[in-house]
Amino acid sequence: MNQKNILSILIVLVALSAFAWLIFSYKNASEELSHRESDKSVLQKDIEELRKEANSNRKYLEKLRKDPDFQDATARQELGYGKDGERVYRFPEETK
Repeated sequence: MNQKNILSILIVLVALSAFAWLIFSYKNASEELSHRESDKSVLQKDIEELRKEANSNRKYLEKLRKDPDFQDATARQELGYGKDGERVYRFPEETK
């Protein structure tokens, strides 16, 4: 074989190697993008749930600040407080 044929074969091999590397890189990048889009979707759902929870907590806090009846009911339920002249009985919670 002469040098021209060897050079042509080397150029073809280098070109094929570069093409194979590009295909492999594209495949990996495509898979990575797919995973990141999936993660993004999950995170967007989490953000939406957290926004709803924050909104609910804001409404609860606002009601607790402004509504005296709600304050009393919450204190009775959460803290076990009673009204004047009322006896409060506490029973231990059952354990399983």
